[in-house]
Amino acid sequence: MRLATRFFLAAAAVFVVAYFAARFTLRLDATGVAVEAAVLGGILLLLWPASWLVARRIESALGEARDAVDRIASGDLDPSIGATGSGSVGSVGSLGRAIDRMAGQVRDRVEVSERKSSDLRVLFDGLEDGLAFIDREGFVSLCNPAFERWAGREVAPGARVGTLFRSPGIAEAVNAAGRGESTTAEVELGANTVLMSVRPHRSGAIIVLRDLTVMRRLEGVRRDFVANVSHELKTPLTSVVGFAEALAEGGLDADQADDFARRIFSNATRMRYLVDDLLDLSLLESGNWNPEPEAVSVGALAREAWETLSPKVRAADLDLRVSGTEQPAWADPDAIRHVIRNLLDNAARYSDEDPDIRVRIESDGRFQRVEVSDRGPGIASVHVERVFERFYRVDPARSRARGGTGLGLSIVKHFVEAHGGRIGIESVLGHGTTVWFTLPDAARPSRRESLDVPA
Repeated sequence: MRLATRFFLAAAAVFVVAYFAARFTLRLDATGVAVEAAVLGGILLLLWPASWLVARRIESALGEARDAVDRIASGDLDPSIGATGSGSVGSVGSLGRAIDRMAGQVRDRVEVSERKSSDLRVLFDGLEDGLAFIDREGFVSLCNPAFERWAGREVAPGARVGTLFRSPGIAEAVNAAGRGESTTAEVELGANTVLMSVRPHRSGAIIVLRDLTVMRRLEGVRRDFVANVSHELKTPLTSVVGFAEALAEGGLDADQADDFARRIFSNATRMRYLVDDLLDLSLLESGNWNPEPEAVSVGALAREAWETLSPKVRAADLDLRVSGTEQPAWADPDAIRHVIRNLLDNAARYSDEDPDIRVRIESDGRFQRVEVSDRGPGIASVHVERVFERFYRVDPARSRARGGTGLGLSIVKHFVEAHGGRIGIESVLGHGTTVWFTLPDAARPSRRESLDVPA
């Protein structure tokens, strides 16, 4: 052991120096010199094993300390060299205990860092916006799942951003970010409209992709809604103003004045119906209306609603036939009365050839299915899926001539869905139309349970 040899040689050198100093200082005779030499030799003989034992212990402690530091460097933050600290004294023991303390502090800091990193990763992965870090060469270094969804594939680190999207604007924005320029623009990714934001970051860029599809669709719906309302109000309002102006100017005979007054009344009534429907639709779509259900007979409500239709609508000897179960449904009577009245009104308006209008009610003990059928001209399949949209009319001219607002079926759908029900339509050109909807049955075991309503 080199350390033991060094200890021994150092001690031997000290004793040799002391021997010669004592010899020349004390001027010993031959006997004294022999004795001193014998003592020095004995001490040197004893000093070697002692030096070897001390050196071995120190080297062992230092070896453990070195191994502990190597383990810390390799990621093992629990080296536990307490034996070195407790079994050694002096500086070597203090070194072992210091390494233990250092390892504990590093471990605590690493745990805190890992928790923060995990939280940030969860936040990063949970973002609905696509987010990616791009290096200076245009390669993706890190991205979240939302970014991969926009790319339409799994994006591994090292993928070039220019190959992930067909839109050239994204690659151009990344290149601009490399020059220190920020870019914000809307791009088209497939059928979606996306707000792209690219910012310089260190030596690369950050890309954020936010879906604007729903927002743009809602803006389109709002514009269409405003345009439709304006159009629906403009026609009768123009008539009202024109006829009222003619009446105000005078010079009309009694018959003309009566005709103009009736026209003003008709158009004003049409506007009132439109405003009432708009208010109902706004209340339903805002979520501020909730049904107040009770046990009601759908058949009785159908007969009652039929009697409230105007005589003009029920002309031509129209006949209502109600069949099926008479057991009650669990529903808001005013809302269901409105629903059935609207469906019967539509059926009566389009039953020119066959006077029979049928209401059939079936129940499976949990739900009731109500069908309102007519034998009118029917609806083409291209229109069937859209009849519940606001202001959508299969025959706009005929609907307006008969007083329709284009909002009735949209309101009906909201009323039915507010009860947890579903609504649909079946129609064949030339063979009539059936509109059906479902309601909870009043006899089911628990009316408050969450159930999937059957089609």
